[in-house]
Amino acid sequence: MSEHEPTVTPEMRLAPERMSPDWRRLEVASHRFEHPIANGIAAALAEHREVDHDTARCIAHALGRALGRESALAEFGRTGESTYLDLREEYLRLYTDEDATAEVKELIDWFGTYLIDKMGTGSGRTYQNEHLPPKLDRLLVRTTLTTSGRPVTVHVPASLDAAGMEQLIVRLEECDEFFGPAFRAFLALPDVNAAAADLLDSFQENYVGSFNSIDDAVYALSPLEDWEIELGNWADDHSLPADAVHLNIDYVIERTRDVYDFVEEGGMLYAFNK
Repeated sequence: MSEHEPTVTPEMRLAPERMSPDWRRLEVASHRFEHPIANGIAAALAEHREVDHDTARCIAHALGRALGRESALAEFGRTGESTYLDLREEYLRLYTDEDATAEVKELIDWFGTYLIDKMGTGSGRTYQNEHLPPKLDRLLVRTTLTTSGRPVTVHVPASLDAAGMEQLIVRLEECDEFFGPAFRAFLALPDVNAAAADLLDSFQENYVGSFNSIDDAVYALSPLEDWEIELGNWADDHSLPADAVHLNIDYVIERTRDVYDFVEEGGMLYAFNK
C-alpha cells in the first residue's frame, strides 16, 4: 500500500465537528487571488493537465479562509504541505455544503484533482472530457477500507468523504458476495466504482471464472486447444513431426488479456470481462 493511500478506519468517525464555513471570507480571498488562479486554470486547460503547485496553493489559501487559519487548507496555502486525508475532509466538507457556489465547487474540483495526482492515489481511469474542467465525482481514487478487521483496497469517487466511506463499508458488509475472493478481486479493478448502486449486478455480469494459472485461463477462455489440434492436423497433412510447428503462446495470452481483466487473489486468478 502506498504511504499516501488513504485508509478509512472506524476511528475516523470520531472526528470533531467544526463551525459553519465563513463563505464571506472565502469570497474575499478568492477575489484577491483571482488572477493567479484564473491564469493557472487556463494553463492547465490548454495543456490538458492538473493545475500547478503554486495555483493549488492559491486555491487552498482561498478555501482555507472559510475554515480558519488552523485548517489544513490554510496550512497548505501557507506552506504547500499537509496530509491528504485532512485536506480531503476539509475540501469535501465545503464541496457538499448546501451553500457552496458553483465557483467554489469548481475550485475544489481543480484542487482535489491536483492533490490526487500529486499523491498518486488515482486509479488511472478518468471518465471526463480532458478539454473541460475536472469533476471529482468522475475521478476514481484508490482507497483502503478496514472491514471486519481485514483491509480491502477499492476505488471510489473522489467526491466521497469519510462519512460516505463508512456508509459504503456497511453496505458492502451486508452483501454476502463481499466476503468471497472473487468479489474482492473485482473491487481491485481500477475502473470498478465500489460506491456504484449497481455494483453487485456489475460483478455478476462481468465475472467469468477463477483459474489456477494464466495458462489454465487461456485454455478455457480462448480457442487455443482447437488451434493446437488444427495445427497438429496441418502438420500431419504435410508429413511434418508434431513439434515442427507450434503456436506462440505468449501472443495468445496477450490477446486473451485484451479481452479479459485478470486479478490475483488468494493464490487464484480471477477473470472479468473488460
